[in-house]
Amino acid sequence: MMLEIINSCLSNSLHHNPNLVYALLYKRELFEQFRTHPSFQDIMQNLDTVIGFFSQRLEQAGSDLSVERVQEVIMKGAQALPTDRLKKFPELKFKYVEEDQPEDFFIPYVWSLVFNSGVGLHWSPHGIELFSMDSG
Repeated sequence: MMLEIINSCLSNSLHHNPNLVYALLYKRELFEQFRTHPSFQDIMQNLDTVIGFFSQRLEQAGSDLSVERVQEVIMKGAQALPTDRLKKFPELKFKYVEEDQPEDFFIPYVWSLVFNSGVGLHWSPHGIELFSMDSG
């Protein structure tokens, strides 16, 4: 799932994700284990294309590059990478599945947000009643 999300970010909005590219280049060895796995070969092809493209641009920029210079090379490279070099996959879709009684989670959660982040509002913890104790 994580590889699919990374791939979607790279193939659909590379120019908006320079920090992701930086992280991929910095931690590229983490992806070695997925290269030979048959289930991930399509996705890894795109990651390898991006990593290879930006690695080459960084090599051309020289050695002993500052973080700012690396980010600059990535930003310019993101504009220059032809989008047709990345294989397109179907758009990711996520579906929210509601529990049988979502209020068991959401009511206490929302109240904790209100109570803990009520900037400028004074909430007396003794005056908050989430559920009435009356039976009638």
